[in-house]
Amino acid sequence: MQIESVENTLLSAVNPFLRRIISHFDVECKQDGSLLINSLRSFLGGDVSFCEKCNHLDRRIANPFYEAGSRLLRTDKVFMRNMFLEQEYGEAWLKGFALMMKGIEKYGIRIPFTPAGPFLIVWDFTHLCNLRCKHCYQNAGTTLPELSTEEAFEVVDKLSKIADVGLPALSFSGGEPLMRKDFFEVAAYASKKIPYITVATNGTLLTKDNAKRLKDVGVEYAEISLDGVSRQVHENFRRVPGCFEKTMDGMQNCIDENIDTCIATTAHKENLGEIEGIMDLADELSARFICFNYVPTGRAKRFIELDLSPEERLSVLEMVGKRMVDAYFKSKEEKDKCGRSDIGVDRFFSTCPQYSSVVKNLSRMKGETITVGSHYAATKAVENVADFLGGCGAGRLYMAVEPNGDMKPCVFFPTSEDTMIGNILKDEFEDVWNHNGFLWRLRTRKKLESYEANDRVIGCGVCEDRYICGGCRARAYYYFRGNINASDVGCIHNEELWRKVTKSIV
Repeated sequence: MQIESVENTLLSAVNPFLRRIISHFDVECKQDGSLLINSLRSFLGGDVSFCEKCNHLDRRIANPFYEAGSRLLRTDKVFMRNMFLEQEYGEAWLKGFALMMKGIEKYGIRIPFTPAGPFLIVWDFTHLCNLRCKHCYQNAGTTLPELSTEEAFEVVDKLSKIADVGLPALSFSGGEPLMRKDFFEVAAYASKKIPYITVATNGTLLTKDNAKRLKDVGVEYAEISLDGVSRQVHENFRRVPGCFEKTMDGMQNCIDENIDTCIATTAHKENLGEIEGIMDLADELSARFICFNYVPTGRAKRFIELDLSPEERLSVLEMVGKRMVDAYFKSKEEKDKCGRSDIGVDRFFSTCPQYSSVVKNLSRMKGETITVGSHYAATKAVENVADFLGGCGAGRLYMAVEPNGDMKPCVFFPTSEDTMIGNILKDEFEDVWNHNGFLWRLRTRKKLESYEANDRVIGCGVCEDRYICGGCRARAYYYFRGNINASDVGCIHNEELWRKVTKSIV
């Protein structure tokens, strides 16, 4: 029996007790608001005033519950206070925490864990695009049905009420989101309803005026695609002459507006020699860096030969991971000497689930284990919950909305009858999230498959890191023709499987 089955069986004994406790302080007070959120603020040292009834529930139930939980998980309370109360987007973290608590109340603690709603939704806001990138999962540039401005407002309203908490973070993507004339209007509306608003863009339309408008409407974070430090490599991939300079200018314009800026690079065979230079550029600009998986979906299926081999992917992830691990230990050393550190640790990431394993192994070589929870945090503070939150979060921690409002677990799944789980305007979100069969198949690792190769058993199903990684389910879906439980052949541990599978495809 797998660890997941054993631990979930053990957890099933305590889950009724936990669910009952949380239900006692998961209440909405007319005077104080959400006790679930306010009691956490109070536990972390925030200045919170309670009515008599809420004070009683906080003192007798909520606070002891948080205290016991933090001791059990060895949670870094200072880290939590910083993230939840002192950062400018702490409200998003608080909503995420509330969704976790409500997830325990709804489904119990499970491995992997499923909150009561997604932490992040990526909204492919439009099919329109001014570039013709080889890797485009949306196959953008086509004219297909899209939501009207009024319908887009309705989507925001629905997302702001998920699980009676509201969505913590919304990312506008595409296509190129700035191609829609109403983008700034809808983004401004969203920023009033959802605490953390981001945009994923090719950067070519980010003039000084548009960068300022991003800041003015409340966009906190801009993820700008750059696939090479040389014009030739970038434009060969994006397939529009002159786009390199516009992207570089757009990046600088966002930085000048003090928008949290991230360089997003899709790693593929044509830009392997550029990635180190792109990370150097991120350092020079004090920007973040994120490396995306090349997943054969949408237009990328036409260029499948660009997908990295397991060995190439590992080399990229180690390049990125070394930057993160080095920053972590420099920050730790500075804290030990001075009591604090200004060194940014959460700056180099990858959406490849294997990144968690790579970071864990690199840090072990230095005598300590740090863990990446998905691609949003890297610290000792999440190590003890990594099995619950880590790995592929498709349909569990995040999901995607199409330009016409259709929903699917992740942008990298193809748009098909099999992967569409409903429409945000036509279907009740809570019903889809709670009961959709495809989502629940993605939310378990116990059925991940293994294979025999050269007298060895390999595959995600037998990997010791399946709970902090689990492989990319969208990649498995493509290479194994719709089997979401198949192994991720992009992993170094599945190299023999990669050679066998790709012979019949490439």
